[in-house]
Amino acid sequence: MHMPQRPTLEALVARVSELVSPPEIHLRLHEVIESPSSTSDDIAEVIMTDPNLSARILKITNSAYYGRRRIETVSRAITLIGTRDLYNIALAINAMRVFEKIPSELVNVPVFWRHSLYTAIISRLLARRARILHPERLFVAGLLHDIGCLVLYSAFPEESRNALLVAQGDETLLAEQERELIGYNHAEVGGELLRLWKIPDTLCNAVAWHHRPLDAPETSIEIPIIAIADALANRSEEGAFSGTGGHATLIDPALWARIGADESLVEDLWEEVDEQFAEAAQALMPGLR
Repeated sequence: MHMPQRPTLEALVARVSELVSPPEIHLRLHEVIESPSSTSDDIAEVIMTDPNLSARILKITNSAYYGRRRIETVSRAITLIGTRDLYNIALAINAMRVFEKIPSELVNVPVFWRHSLYTAIISRLLARRARILHPERLFVAGLLHDIGCLVLYSAFPEESRNALLVAQGDETLLAEQERELIGYNHAEVGGELLRLWKIPDTLCNAVAWHHRPLDAPETSIEIPIIAIADALANRSEEGAFSGTGGHATLIDPALWARIGADESLVEDLWEEVDEQFAEAAQALMPGLR
């Protein structure tokens, strides 16, 4: 098939960077977090300049995942869960607020973010079971693992529509179709977009390779976690990418082995996932349920 001239992946991301670049508060927060002289009060001060962000953070940190402790201030939240995890929660909220503004007639917004949130919650639970430091990092990567779809739908609506029609809800097939029709897929676009947000390479790569995890040039544990979480979300009724639910997605045993687990833990996950989803949805996407 002759493929018309397309912008390179880097050129596409540069073209949409103004639309999807991190807001000023994220840049300030990143600067404060990375400064060795910053205190928790400095971090709280930046967050509290955005009342909406502050309120959402407090909703999340008062949820079951954090033990339902009574946390009434951002400073207290930082003390209890740590600066790095709090930063990752803020990053997730800020990124979602930016990316949900990308215009596209091809996306069912509630379905898209439900799938993203299911993947985020499962990623965090898998990270915790694998005893990974700062499991909120994996929540962020899970939440944003499909943001490349939003950019492709907006930049290449006709090709994306054709890819979606062929894929019929199968995300792996969708990624293959995108590569054939456009030259790169939504996972690769998403990984590149996250670099704009100064997200660590391990997470950018986990997003970029989540449909081809065994082909990834590196073996960091984040890659199989996001791939497994995405597949499990697609098995659920409410969290499937297609919105129809219940896809019998297969997970290669080699991926389970890389996180020191197997399919037997799946049954135990669902109750936690459903409980955490209800609370996280209320905090992160109150208008999208």
